Amino acid sequence: MEKTNQAAGSGLDNDGFLKTMSEWDRAKAEELAREHNIGPLTEDHWRVIEYTQWYYKTYGTGPSVVKVHKETGLKRADICRLFPCGMVKGAYRLAGLPRPPGCA
Repeated sequence: MEKTNQAAGSGLDNDGFLKTMSEWDRAKAEELAREHNIGPLTEDHWRVIEYTQWYYKTYGTGPSVVKVHKETGLKRADICRLFPCGMVKGAYRLAGLPRPPGCA
């Protein structure tokens, strides 16, 4: 079960995503991971988080799990294990990406 955004502070929207990507840093990602029961963050988590940020900054949208799999070499099952709440609520959130429109 996901928690509310109490621990990570007021820089978050109601769904626990950073309001502005410029507020992101590794400490914020660690804090969000703890709050949402992801982690502790490993090297593989960071590979996905860093790739997700790069992809967003390059293309203006977050990558799919298939794209992350192909580009990082991690198996899709491993990505799902690392971020059991999914790419959006897991990797996107920890990478500081905004919540995609239409995402429930």
